[in-house]
Amino acid sequence: MKTSTKLAMAFLAVATSGGTSAFAADREEGRMGGNMRFERADADSSGDVTFEEFVAAMNNRIGNADANGDGKMTVAEIASEIERMRAERMARRIVERFDTDGDGMLTVVEIESRQKKLFALMDRNDDGKIVPEEMPKRGWGKRH
Repeated sequence: MKTSTKLAMAFLAVATSGGTSAFAADREEGRMGGNMRFERADADSSGDVTFEEFVAAMNNRIGNADANGDGKMTVAEIASEIERMRAERMARRIVERFDTDGDGMLTVVEIESRQKKLFALMDRNDDGKIVPEEMPKRGWGKRH
């Protein structure tokens, strides 16, 4: 691995260590059971995180940010990779919610079925129309 790539990876590890220090603190205080970050980093579910697992978890946070393969990661490359990863997570969640047959893909029928259910939930008086008073409040349907 080139020195510049090693330096970039070291910088990213330090820059993103805030999240991993949180799971380390949870472990020290005996609260690691429900900590999703720790569980994701503990790839072999052994109850501890090795250095290799730690590095893999940190590298997963930035994915393949060196888009042009020059051994350096610019702010633009890192930002682009973060956006790509976010969009992929969102798309995965949409497929999980709408995919009624569990094949990992969406069909027009599955999408329309979900739309009909949502419309029926909003059409509180079952008249086949939604009026402003029936529209969901801000934040409706979001997970908290």
